[in-house]
Amino acid sequence: MNSRLRAKALFIAAVVAWISSAAWGQHPGKTGPKYDKANEVKITGVIEEVRELPGEFEGTHLVVKTETKTVLVHVAPSEFLKEIDTSFNKGDQVVVVGAKAPGAPEEEILAREITDGNNTATLRDDKGIPIWAGWKPSKSAGK
Repeated sequence: MNSRLRAKALFIAAVVAWISSAAWGQHPGKTGPKYDKANEVKITGVIEEVRELPGEFEGTHLVVKTETKTVLVHVAPSEFLKEIDTSFNKGDQVVVVGAKAPGAPEEEILAREITDGNNTATLRDDKGIPIWAGWKPSKSAGK
């Protein structure tokens, strides 16, 4: 009887582990800090620097100089931007719509939309969910 109970417990543990791993696989992965629509702002400025940052929230970031301050703009994963044929250059005049990054030590914005001339890159939906959530690089992206 004890071995039946043990086998049942192992079976239940295996099912829970399997379900948990399946649910984990459906999450979009690390998409950066949470976007808060209530903290949405719009800035206009000139790109002073384009940064490719490694680490937990890797990707392309822009340093944008407005009339009154310098803002770090979190854009998107670099490979994703390449895949959607979007790039930014130092000296470009941009309009950024995004939310202030929660808990950031300096002025930082999570970009939802960036307009560069006549081109607008939409990076998050109206709820702030990154459009790259669940995205996987194409096989040709690394070539």
